[in-house]
Amino acid sequence: MDLNNINNILLHDNENVLSRRKSNARKKKRQKKKRRGSSSSGSGSGSGSGSGSSCSSESEYDTNGGTVLAIAGEEFVVVASDTRICSGLSIETRDQCKVFPMTPLAMVASTGLWCDTISLTSLLQIRIQMYEQEHNKPISTDALAQMISCVMYNRRFFPYHTCTILAGIDSAGKGAVYYYDPVGHMERCRYRVLGSSGKMLLPALDHGLGWEHHTLLPPDQYPPLDKERALALARNCLRVASDRDLFTGDTGVLKVITKDGIETEMIALRKD
Repeated sequence: MDLNNINNILLHDNENVLSRRKSNARKKKRQKKKRRGSSSSGSGSGSGSGSGSSCSSESEYDTNGGTVLAIAGEEFVVVASDTRICSGLSIETRDQCKVFPMTPLAMVASTGLWCDTISLTSLLQIRIQMYEQEHNKPISTDALAQMISCVMYNRRFFPYHTCTILAGIDSAGKGAVYYYDPVGHMERCRYRVLGSSGKMLLPALDHGLGWEHHTLLPPDQYPPLDKERALALARNCLRVASDRDLFTGDTGVLKVITKDGIETEMIALRKD
């Protein structure tokens, strides 16, 4: 498949997604108007003043829950997620991993609105294929980080409602974690946790890894982060999240990325 055909497919898919969302928005507006009219007529006829408040408002940007995190070491990076997808208080699936392989040295962990997560990661995989065909070489993690930023910024007026992390090995052989907001702004950091339990788990990672905020020892005297300690922190974070967060649970997937490849570990989480 040549580049022109791929570009045409991408444009056609984006147009279909936008048209479906616009039509769904118009339908919801019409439904809300009908409900308002019925509630006002019902209150006027004495059917009860609470009928208008019983109408539940729906949003196109309801998140489907889940937690993703990444921890970068000197020559490795750990990326982890749970496997639960929720819709409201209902569990839609218990075995959906939220970590997507992009290259042999990089993976994207994403959660939020699940249809946007699938759309974003599928588009990134196509763009990576286009890059490799055009430049005749694999894309580096640094270049992939910039590509993700550009892809998300191109949708800034209708952004992907996702919590996205890129984890991989950079050109210098060191672990790298990139965090993105919905409009594509990126920040390289040593660790990040996002999702429905992100606000709860980030202080725990700050306590274990955020030596910038500690004053007991200078930064050069803190022990180096090894792979076993990073994996233990990731396991504990997922277990705490499954205990305290309704939308995180079932199974934890942990992946360790090094220059030699990717190792995978599965742990059991709460299923209630």
